[in-house]
Amino acid sequence: MLERIVFTVILAYLLIIQLFNARLMKSMITSLGRGRVYEEAIKSAWGLTLLLVALVFLFDVPGDAVGLAFMPDVTDARAWNYFVFSCVLMGGLFVFYLSVLTSARLRARLRPHYELEIEKVLLPRTKEEAQAWKAISVTAGITEEFIFRGVLIYTLALYVDLSDGSLALASGALFGLAHAYQGVRGVIVTGAVGFVFGYLFLATGLLWPVMVLHVLLDLIAGPIHVAEPKNS
Repeated sequence: MLERIVFTVILAYLLIIQLFNARLMKSMITSLGRGRVYEEAIKSAWGLTLLLVALVFLFDVPGDAVGLAFMPDVTDARAWNYFVFSCVLMGGLFVFYLSVLTSARLRARLRPHYELEIEKVLLPRTKEEAQAWKAISVTAGITEEFIFRGVLIYTLALYVDLSDGSLALASGALFGLAHAYQGVRGVIVTGAVGFVFGYLFLATGLLWPVMVLHVLLDLIAGPIHVAEPKNS
């Protein structure tokens, strides 16, 4: 009972803070600069994640209950099928990321898809900011998946017995709300991505593949608005 209350309070606090920050994000970036906002975001994300990791051990939560396993159960054919699918996705996204890094033409083609006002403000504009964005991407991929897939889905399952699809949908909806600072379209897109990641997590029982997928998606966005070098 205490375990359920503690996890619920922490997750509710996170969502409230995220919704509150939605109104402040633009002004924070304008006043503090992207680098400082990146730095503060990394610190807060890892702080909360380490707290939740400590609580997982304190309450003796089985590691595999929150996705802390390396490979699927050898007897679970469904899990292995989704695991292979996840690996194919990882490989495809990694190749696409390398293409984005090396092709100015591809970045130009992608730019219209990253034209939300908050994306223009939040995404890096200089090479230095782009380097810092890599740390943001790794942080978001690891911490957000542990929080919104591992711990959140585990906590929801303590309350009600739902199908994988329903748990993934609930996780995706809350994940979308946590990105309210991106506006309505951002909430819908991140919610849909959260649903897919949640289902892959539940189907495989593993967090690390969706962490990698999340990191790659964020890395792809990094170079989009970085100023191109002028031809001499």
